[in-house]
Amino acid sequence: MGSYHHYSTSQFVFAAADSNPNPAHKPKTTVQIPITSPSEGRSPDAAAAARIQAAFRGHQVRRHVATVRAAGAEATRLERLLRRQETVDAVRGDERERARFSEALMAVLLRLDAVPGHDPAVRDARRAVSRRVVALQEVFDAVVAAPEAQTCGVPASLDQVLEGIWAAGETTVPVEEEEEVRKIGTCWGRFFGGA
Repeated sequence: MGSYHHYSTSQFVFAAADSNPNPAHKPKTTVQIPITSPSEGRSPDAAAAARIQAAFRGHQVRRHVATVRAAGAEATRLERLLRRQETVDAVRGDERERARFSEALMAVLLRLDAVPGHDPAVRDARRAVSRRVVALQEVFDAVVAAPEAQTCGVPASLDQVLEGIWAAGETTVPVEEEEEVRKIGTCWGRFFGGA
């Protein structure tokens, strides 16, 4: 890494507010101020220490990214599990299954919370995975709140629960079964920012 030198010339004139336009004293000399880079004059030990610190910071970032990726993989696994009708039936019917699934979602959030966000890339990745997990918690809460049976228009499947989340603010129009089957596939995509 090379060093650089830069010289600058500046003139300063100080004048009082009530002074005349032709001051008696004008600076007659210019002073050159050398500007040198901080790396100039560093000992080899300081350069080695800087390289070691940079390598360690890189190691920390890679470790934090790996932790965020592992949490993202766990969130994906929980999302797949929540999409299964067997899981939906289990969390609706069994309090222990409901608590187990909820604790698994919270454990992912706690793992993400333990990752420091000093690096912007790590912070953005952590934020994206956290939002996915919070969205999964909202879906999970909607699944638990929905009744178990498909009677009197109450949804039984997870896709029907998700469809009900978006239709809450809209006016409902009777839909033919073919169109309803087509929409069910897009529920997950719409909920997680897709279609």
